[in-house]
Amino acid sequence: MRMLCKAALTLGVAVLLAVPALAQPPGGRGGFGAGFGGPGMLRNEGVQKELKLSEDQVKKVTEALQKNQEKYRDDFAALRDATPEEQREKFPPLMKKVNEDNEKAVAGILDADQTKRLKQIELQVQGVRAFSNEDVQKKLNLTDAQKDDIKLIAEELQKEMRSMRQGFGGGGAPDPEAIQKMQKKMQELNKESMEKVSAVLKEDQKKTWKEMNGAHFELKFEPQRRRQDR
Repeated sequence: MRMLCKAALTLGVAVLLAVPALAQPPGGRGGFGAGFGGPGMLRNEGVQKELKLSEDQVKKVTEALQKNQEKYRDDFAALRDATPEEQREKFPPLMKKVNEDNEKAVAGILDADQTKRLKQIELQVQGVRAFSNEDVQKKLNLTDAQKDDIKLIAEELQKEMRSMRQGFGGGGAPDPEAIQKMQKKMQELNKESMEKVSAVLKEDQKKTWKEMNGAHFELKFEPQRRRQDR
């Protein structure tokens, strides 16, 4: 059961990184799968292949992330038993700490090109949520009006995501096939929202955003591998 919950949360964050809904833990499920964002994506075999990590790099990254997993295990366990309001309040700062520690943990393991590509993939996975990042806003030179428009798009997407997750939060661990169907639907919703965001951007901003994202990469959920990692 614990393995399945971990797998479910890993999926939830992998997908929800693409939207502002990341501020809420999926269905209240806990586990270190939540550390999937940023350097945590290096656990994904597809990401490892895309970055062309050597066997030695994979080993070092896995060990570094595992060490942080143990460090924050109790924090995520406590979050599982918290109220929805407490989860919404505590989850974002906890995830920030996790990702910061993960970044430090993998520093020096990846080369410059691999680090750049990982950041590009992270932006792609974040999708609409990326536009709330101050660095992204500065690089795109977003106006206040554009920020407001994108915020409204993100909030509407968050409502749709929340509605989908409501039927996914109780009664034990969901079937992997059902998880993948939800992932696909969430990706479709995020794609639609990104198209709305694109309509808000100017041509030069669209060009900059495309350069920041690099070549398209499809992040795929690996349920069986997640269970075996446990």
